[in-house]
Amino acid sequence: MRRAIGRASRWRRVQIFLLVLFSASPATAGPIEEVSWSDIVRLVDRHPRLAVGEYQVDAARGGVDAAGAVPNPILEGTVGQARPRVGAGAGIEWGLSVTLPLDWIAQRGTRIDAAEAEVDVAMAESVALRRDVLLELRVLFWSLAHEQASVATLEALEAQTSALVRTVQRRVEKGETRPVEAIRVEIEAEKVMSELEAARTSLFARQAELALWLGAPAGKTLVAVAALDALPFAVDRDTALAKARTTHPALAVAQARTRSLEAEVGIEHRARVPSFSLTGFAAFELDQRAYGVGIAVDLPVWNWNTGRIEKAEASLAAGKKLAEVTALEVEAAVIVAQAACRASVVTAARFRDNVVPRSETAASMSEKTYQIGEASLLEVIDARRTLLDAHRLHLNALAQAQIDCSRLGALVGEEPR
Repeated sequence: MRRAIGRASRWRRVQIFLLVLFSASPATAGPIEEVSWSDIVRLVDRHPRLAVGEYQVDAARGGVDAAGAVPNPILEGTVGQARPRVGAGAGIEWGLSVTLPLDWIAQRGTRIDAAEAEVDVAMAESVALRRDVLLELRVLFWSLAHEQASVATLEALEAQTSALVRTVQRRVEKGETRPVEAIRVEIEAEKVMSELEAARTSLFARQAELALWLGAPAGKTLVAVAALDALPFAVDRDTALAKARTTHPALAVAQARTRSLEAEVGIEHRARVPSFSLTGFAAFELDQRAYGVGIAVDLPVWNWNTGRIEKAEASLAAGKKLAEVTALEVEAAVIVAQAACRASVVTAARFRDNVVPRSETAASMSEKTYQIGEASLLEVIDARRTLLDAHRLHLNALAQAQIDCSRLGALVGEEPR
């Protein structure tokens, strides 16, 4: 418990130091704006890709209205000049007819079913799109937190290395060591400064990238507020698979597409029903007026829609197999993601509990023994380089654990917090 409290306290001090660093940095473009993951979730609906999904759902719902619409009647009119074959005189003859198509009645139900299945497809794809967008932003968020921690660590190491440079210079002035050691430690300080500048450059690029996707005001410098060292919990494989089978939107998309293909088969079978239309007409001729009704029937003599039915049934069979493949792909992705999450968490915990503390102890002891003349400068530099590598690998492991477990959470439907 005390160790956990101590780690949390150290992390908070790092965050405070980081904020001070950014506010004092000449490369900072403007005032700092802290952003947490909950802030990003509230802003995610502004993402342009989500607007695409919403428009696709609206389009699919419009397709339902179109499938259920009753076709308009057809009005036909004729007019002409007529002359009788016998006798004199000429006049105008005209006729009007109204045709009402009735073939839609047989197919209306199955067409609506197909259109409603497309709505389900669009909605499931919208859910999948939202998960993908959240995952992308989640990865970017943790990458920003990682870059921040890297800069803070290198800043602290740069300050310590500067103190070591001063110590070596004093020993050189006193004649306790050779002048070449001052050059060596100054070279080491330059290496640390170069890594710090590279880390800052990467950090500023990550901040700009996240600000771009979030639509942050110009001139703001985003700072991710996140406990990078709070390792996530890796769920077991069976639990992850069970959740993915019930929540993953790719499975809902595959099921909705299968329903749409089933409706298409029904449409093609209903197309065998002879189509017919009802016509009412009125005709004014020179010698008579005529009124009446007529009916037109499409006789399926040579074409019984066999080819289109076979095509629809084959597409349905392919769709069912594709749904099976999708289920297998989801389960395979869950297995890989669960293993990656667990491995990353274990690695990060080992660095936190074993590697970093021992590296810090070794670096501290080597510097103290150097100050009293019982260790060489090369030993100090080697210990500090080992400490830098340990911190770097620890931060990489922490970020990788957060990202890997976020990917697992996206697969099993857990909303990241």
